[in-house]
Amino acid sequence: MAEWSAVIAAAAFIVLAAGILIGLRSFILRLERAQASLEAVQADIHKLSTETVSVLQPLEETIRSVQRGLDAADGMVQAVRHISGTVERTTSAVERTAAALSASAVKHAERLAGSKQLDEAAQWAELGLTAWQLWQSRRSGRPDHEG
Repeated sequence: MAEWSAVIAAAAFIVLAAGILIGLRSFILRLERAQASLEAVQADIHKLSTETVSVLQPLEETIRSVQRGLDAADGMVQAVRHISGTVERTTSAVERTAAALSASAVKHAERLAGSKQLDEAAQWAELGLTAWQLWQSRRSGRPDHEG
């Protein structure tokens, strides 16, 4: 019986060793598949990373371009505000000047209307105009004389 025990023990050892070897082989195959999957995932991540960078670079340039446009627009808005303020101040100054001139003209007209100088000036102007018209009519009615 000792022989049979040794044979059974040897057979059990061989089955156990074969089972362990088959298990290890199966584990190695699963490990290789997992490694292949991880390498595929890594390749996909690398590809995505490259594509992301290629998309982000133009996007970054577009954002910079938009920022430059906004900065330029801000400068233009500031310039328009400055021009608007200048026009407003100029308009106000012109209105004040026109009001002052108008008031001065009214004062002078009132002063002249109240004096006899205006009446006399009008009479002299009328007399001068009449004399000039008379001289023109006589001049055009006569032939030129030399001498």
